[in-house]
Amino acid sequence: MKNQSKAWRLKWLWKYSNDNQNLWGSVIKAKYEESDSWMTKEVTNPYGVSLWKSIRELWNEFKPNTKIKVVDGIKTRFWKDDWHAEGNMETLFPDIHNLVLQQQSTIADLWTPQRWNFVFRRHLNDWEIPRVTEFFRSIDQFSGLEMGRDRLQWLGNSKGIFKVGAVYKKLNHPNLQLLKWPWKQIWKAKIHTRCLALCGYWLKKQY
Repeated sequence: MKNQSKAWRLKWLWKYSNDNQNLWGSVIKAKYEESDSWMTKEVTNPYGVSLWKSIRELWNEFKPNTKIKVVDGIKTRFWKDDWHAEGNMETLFPDIHNLVLQQQSTIADLWTPQRWNFVFRRHLNDWEIPRVTEFFRSIDQFSGLEMGRDRLQWLGNSKGIFKVGAVYKKLNHPNLQLLKWPWKQIWKAKIHTRCLALCGYWLKKQY
């Protein structure tokens, strides 16, 4: 029952982070305030019993198993959120972060149909130009914005969707490493085809 309860609480984190514009999401935001576009602040009130507190306390466990899918760029903060394949942009390029004015901006704020639009605090020194070039090269593959909303994708599912049943299995059988299973290594392994197929069948049943 403990793991079942935990799986459902994780489901509510998934639901809130991807769809907090409805009535219940608005009530939660109004009561606990936003930490960022994806989650509320921690619940620190020591008095009484809060259902949301028991849900919110799982955020640090939930978040590493997700990635951000940028769609319209409105929710995703360019520097603060982990939307880039290489990691957090503020961590990757702290020097460039300190050079620009738009440190809290979303991707939608910074992206135009043709290019990125950064405003630097001052003229660049010659020795800074290679680093700035490296920075722009790292975001050169960004394909642009689309209709829809930014959302979190669940890493434990090929379609990026959180499934209570799969997470419940993972909680009951942590040694299966469900969320980060090395599928590529299995399919590339030089073993008999029949054995490979049986391995794949067994592993998929665990989902």
